[in-house]
Amino acid sequence: MFFVFCIFILPITILLILLLSTRQKTDSESPSTAPMEVCALCQKEFPMNQLVEKEIGTYGRVYCFCGECIETLYNEFKGQTDIKQENK
Repeated sequence: MFFVFCIFILPITILLILLLSTRQKTDSESPSTAPMEVCALCQKEFPMNQLVEKEIGTYGRVYCFCGECIETLYNEFKGQTDIKQENK
C-alpha cells in the first residue's frame, strides 16, 4: 500500500497542486492595458490612444499632448489672434 501511495498518488497530488497554483496566478493577473504616457503640458497620465504624439525640433524629441491641453492652447491662440485682428 505504501508503494502505491509513493509511486502513484503522491506525484499526481503534487502535479495537481502545481497546476492549480499556476492557474490561480494566471486568473489573478490584470488584463493587458494600453501603454500609459504622461502629457507634456499637464503631466497627467493617459493611455496612448488618448494622446497626440508630436515630434518637436530638430532633435526628433516626441511629446505627447492630451485633448484638454490641446483645446486650452487652441483657445488661447484663438483669443490672441482675435485681439490682434480687432486692433487692426
